[in-house]
Amino acid sequence: MSAGSPPASRRRPRRRVAGLGLVGVVLAMVATCPPARAQQSGSSSGPALQVILQGITATTGPKAPLAYRLAVRNAGSAPLRDLSVRASIGGAISTRSELEQLAGDPDREPGDTSPLHSWQPGDGTVVAPGATVGLPVHSEPLPPWLRIREPGMVLPLVLQVLASSDDGQVAGRLTTFVVATSGAIRNPLRISLLVPMHEQSHRNPAGDFVNDGLGKLLAPDGSLGAIAAELARPGAPKVTLMIDPMLTDEATAMGGSWKLRRHRRVETVSAGDPRSLIAKQFVQNLRAAAANNLPTALPYANADLPSVVRAGSDAEPLASLLYARKHLKEWLGPNPDASLAWPVPGAIDAATLKVLADADATTVVLDSHLLPTTASTTQNATVDLGAGLGGLSHALVPDPALSAALWDPKSRSEPAAWAQRVLAETAMTWLELPNGQPRGILLAPPQTWRPAPEFFRPLVRGLVSAPWLDLLPAQQLAAQVPQGPAKEQRPLAPYTQADVDMGLPASYLRNISNVNSRLTSFSRMVASNFPALDDYDRDLLIAQSSDWRAPGGRVKGSSFVRAVGLGMRAVQRQVGVQRTRVTLTSRRGAIPITVTNASSQRLIVVLRLTSSRVDLPDLSEPFTVNPKEQVTRRVEVGTRTTGTFPIRVDVYTPDGKVNIARDQVTLVSTAFNRVALVLAGGAGGFLLLWWGRKTGWRRRRTDPPAKAPESVS
Repeated sequence: MSAGSPPASRRRPRRRVAGLGLVGVVLAMVATCPPARAQQSGSSSGPALQVILQGITATTGPKAPLAYRLAVRNAGSAPLRDLSVRASIGGAISTRSELEQLAGDPDREPGDTSPLHSWQPGDGTVVAPGATVGLPVHSEPLPPWLRIREPGMVLPLVLQVLASSDDGQVAGRLTTFVVATSGAIRNPLRISLLVPMHEQSHRNPAGDFVNDGLGKLLAPDGSLGAIAAELARPGAPKVTLMIDPMLTDEATAMGGSWKLRRHRRVETVSAGDPRSLIAKQFVQNLRAAAANNLPTALPYANADLPSVVRAGSDAEPLASLLYARKHLKEWLGPNPDASLAWPVPGAIDAATLKVLADADATTVVLDSHLLPTTASTTQNATVDLGAGLGGLSHALVPDPALSAALWDPKSRSEPAAWAQRVLAETAMTWLELPNGQPRGILLAPPQTWRPAPEFFRPLVRGLVSAPWLDLLPAQQLAAQVPQGPAKEQRPLAPYTQADVDMGLPASYLRNISNVNSRLTSFSRMVASNFPALDDYDRDLLIAQSSDWRAPGGRVKGSSFVRAVGLGMRAVQRQVGVQRTRVTLTSRRGAIPITVTNASSQRLIVVLRLTSSRVDLPDLSEPFTVNPKEQVTRRVEVGTRTTGTFPIRVDVYTPDGKVNIARDQVTLVSTAFNRVALVLAGGAGGFLLLWWGRKTGWRRRRTDPPAKAPESVS
């Protein structure tokens, strides 16, 4: 029943809370929630009564009653009977820090509480030991003595449940918050919620799933599945959906027939398996959610962009952004929004921002310590970057306290109550400057956010129904809300050593970069008709994932790099050079070089010949070797002397950077021996001729003159 007027001793507290009124829309009621922490009367060994908040109005006021639903859990050994509920309300909370302290300490008593109402379920409810029983939704206008202070107030609400048992009376309670508004909201607080859809890879480089953990997350009662289902509803809240296309790749693969590897055993899971059907439904829901809210692509595998840029490469981090956008477009249909970038935390500087700008981003989400402020009040999320920071015009800085609250453990243990706590703090932020210039804040959980479904549903429905909030995409928040209210400059601060330490190590990234360079050469060798090239590109992007920042994770990340190297070498080992012996009979000529290809892949290669005593070209022209064939190329060479020389033959990729195969041919040069014979023969002939002539001359000089014949008379 409703409580009457409070006693005279409570009139002063009554006046302090006289500004309260109730208006609101009831949040989605949760059927089952984990128990909230509760107090207990009696000894520690007696029965325990735990009170669970399952739903509450986001706001209340003169025309809307306060409505809530509770559940009671009996953690004792005796049945609980004769349940009754007592509600009391405290004075208006004055600051965000006061609300955070009260929310963080459930045993803390709100000051100056006044009785609000009391009631009984009235149906003879009995709660058996170990059981949890939901109570009816209770809705009741606030008494007339509660008046609202313009334009609204945030007040603590204490809900206490009493019961009797064979061991005596027990009680449990919880503290939550109500937001009371006085009427029409003229200048609501603009707010954006980033919803990341990312999960580390559950497959090995061969494409087999190494566990079925992804299916549990995609299920309707899993974190990712509940998000997709909630945002697929008609009229879903306008959150900012950030999708890692690796998740859509793996969910799509799991939605059909897929292989599950458990140690050495491989199981084929059919498309009709319940796990496959769950993944298929998730993909459908995520498509519908993306149709309601045009998503932005996270870097593929949520790459560690700050560390990759710091390691000295611009092309590789840009590749992860462009690859992700291409794959998300192929999966979704329309082009994803490219104007917003959300890199993982780390050593972010102007070089990182330039990479994001090169990928067409105009707004970037940055941690508050990179754009610090000395202002005492909550600042707008938008920060003007000005010129010189890579072409980006704005940054969005998440509200630190509210963003941390999104992944607080209480969001799982007390989901409905904690969702109401988040909404109450947004109201406190609005009440700091309710009628000034446009204001807006950003809620950004970690990109590995796994909210409990019982927390996510009331949170997003509360954000869209709360009259003091205007929920809109983050891109619109940056466009509509100026920097402020403080007028101070907020330049980009240098990153810290802690930022560097959290990223992937440079040695790990150098190995990826080296393999990526070899892959570029390999792709020129196999051209575009090699089916595994896209898999290799994806594997190296997965290796850059921020999921492998912990030392243990890098073992899995390295497996993707190793798989690419082994795949390339498997093709390259099929290339060979025939060892031959070639005779060259002139100073210059062409010698045959035969290259074999035992693979089933058409290859483009070049030759490089090396010898210290033979003149050779630097590099041959590229030529093609068909699968299971051999090609003989004639290479022009020159010799400087006679003899037998080994010539080393190297087969390279077309860019001349990666050696594929090596052997040698033997060159026998006879050109100089023949010349010598000709010269020797000529010299001998000349000497014989000269000797013959000289001998005849000498003989003529030594012979006596011939006598004249006598005449006959």
